[in-house]
Amino acid sequence: MLTCKRGVSIPTNLLYDTSPRVRPDGFWVRPPSKLPAPGNGTLHVIVKEQLGQGRVGTVYSVDIISPEERPHIPPLVIKVSDRYRSAKLAREAWFYEEMEHLQGVSIGRCYGFFQVELTEECEVPNWQDQSTRRAAFFTPDPAAHLTFVRKHHLISVLVLEQLGDHLPVGVTLEGIEQDVYDLHEDLGMLGIRAVDVHWRNILEASGTSEKLVCPYHGYQHNWRLIDFDLADKTDLQMKRAAASAHSFLRTIFRNLVEGNIVDWD
Repeated sequence: MLTCKRGVSIPTNLLYDTSPRVRPDGFWVRPPSKLPAPGNGTLHVIVKEQLGQGRVGTVYSVDIISPEERPHIPPLVIKVSDRYRSAKLAREAWFYEEMEHLQGVSIGRCYGFFQVELTEECEVPNWQDQSTRRAAFFTPDPAAHLTFVRKHHLISVLVLEQLGDHLPVGVTLEGIEQDVYDLHEDLGMLGIRAVDVHWRNILEASGTSEKLVCPYHGYQHNWRLIDFDLADKTDLQMKRAAASAHSFLRTIFRNLVEGNIVDWD
């Protein structure tokens, strides 16, 4: 059994643009959080099957085994960092914090970022023994990043809402395409670019959690974006920030209708 404590996210660099398409008021500023202050509760889960694996870590389904008197907890998954990838997962946690008001709207809900430093004897399934050099990325606080990288036995966990299926393959996407385009516009309103635009990073909204009305488009999105370790924060206007994602999406949608899944890797 592992006991993880609440971790601290790592902010991303702010990317300044010199084009005339920047926001006139500068970078979007995150409003004060509407979440309650962190408490002293403990969430007990049993790790079950692997749902997916990427460049940062592995996603698992979990069974919640907290006491019966616990408040309602929706189905969850956990994203567990690979070896030397805790800093990248901490960066993704920061984006979930930055997009708090889009959780349950355009992106899945995040229920916290947690960490624990393992003993030498502990083994983690699917840990990839990758070099610290390959794990590097830009951050406003290099010292904080190196603290993560040098802890070879640090494991980090994002607790996330369990979402649904991927976009369908080989069928018409009528009504779906515009929904997904609008998701990236939602991020663009914050100057955020998802960057890693893939079929695998678009999932159907949860059927067990409340869908919130989008504050920018005025309707409930049926799809959610995931995977933000490569995202960036810019001072671009919405249309410009979303333009690159829209270009990739057109290729993805065209191939899906033809029965093909495009993967840029």
